Amino acid sequence: MASLQVSQLSFRYETTEESSPLLDQVSFHLKEGDRACIIGKNGSGKSTLLKIIAGLLPSVSETVLLNEQHHPGSALYKGLVAYIPDKPLVYDALTGIEHMNLIQSLWKMNQSEKEVYKKTFLSLCDAFDLTHALKMPVKQYSLGMRYKLFFNCMAARSPELIILDEPFTSLDEASQMQSISLLKEEFSDQCVLFTSHQRYLYSELGNRFFELDHGQLNEIER
Repeated sequence: MASLQVSQLSFRYETTEESSPLLDQVSFHLKEGDRACIIGKNGSGKSTLLKIIAGLLPSVSETVLLNEQHHPGSALYKGLVAYIPDKPLVYDALTGIEHMNLIQSLWKMNQSEKEVYKKTFLSLCDAFDLTHALKMPVKQYSLGMRYKLFFNCMAARSPELIILDEPFTSLDEASQMQSISLLKEEFSDQCVLFTSHQRYLYSELGNRFFELDHGQLNEIER
């Protein structure tokens, strides 16, 4: 059963103790099926919080635990987490299929894992009408296609925690709704944590809501 525990997490970019922390004793718990949205003003620390939980920024290991045992510094944790930023991390010179192969190599998948991953990846591409472009170099992709490709590369790993920073902003309305439905139906056993400024998106996708303000995170009703 997927779960995420964040306990008294604090963070400041400045090194002096006199500076106010961007995140101050942040604590919350997510369980399987939670789709939690963090809202807040620009600069409030939402993206920083997601990056810490994703393991991209340092934290005290005990402050973030996945499934009650894996912390962001461990290889097992990284294998169970997918971080999807608003701007897709893809390479212009590679094709869609080559991106799939790259992920298989980076995550050191064995043959059976590769077969499962490939099947899931191709199924997602078919659902997002991306199959026709998989042999094309990414430099020929639109921004929306790039986002779909990266999303599929990450989601096909079947992570237990999916982290999305301002998701689906580059997609058209139909693709946004399709993405929301996919996360709600196909990834209902995972934890989803995301930020969004789009009211309809976080209302459609989220089932728990938190507000980050002056370093404090509080759960709210929406």
